[in-house]
Amino acid sequence: MTRALLIVTAFVVICAAASSASGAPSASQNLTIYAVPATVQFMNHADDRLRGMSTNPFNLKTEAVILNANGKEKGKGPFPGDDVLYGFKLFGDAKLTKSMGTALFTCYYTFAKRATCDSYFTLPKGLLLASGPVPFGKSRFTLAVIGGTHAYLGALGQVESVSVSTKAQRFDLQVKK
Repeated sequence: MTRALLIVTAFVVICAAASSASGAPSASQNLTIYAVPATVQFMNHADDRLRGMSTNPFNLKTEAVILNANGKEKGKGPFPGDDVLYGFKLFGDAKLTKSMGTALFTCYYTFAKRATCDSYFTLPKGLLLASGPVPFGKSRFTLAVIGGTHAYLGALGQVESVSVSTKAQRFDLQVKK
């Protein structure tokens, strides 16, 4: 009797493993959330850029690269090396009445007014992590989902962002686990 139970248990375990390895469909979730900026903190690293211009092996002229005649940075930032921290309140409806959590974006600017952003969406089912390039001043971008906690542990997918008004941003989350 014990031997028969062990054989049946082993058979069930092998069948379960085979069905998950055979490409059985994984759970997927599509979620649309709306974000309203709550906080922003910009960090200008002009002093670091100047220090790097004076002590680098490429012998660059600081005035030719980022400084004007008054010793100020040329043009408008953000410049490479600057970073910004955005905090958002998240809502489950376009009217912004159903609170769903918060989001935090840390963005590090590179060249051509582009940033690499890491995002942390704190949602009712867990924390969702996404990362990717974001062009400064554009109304659309896409981030790759790279995991999370609880329900989002091992999750993959994408987050598409679209500006829906001057006040809110829409995030369309497509997550597979």
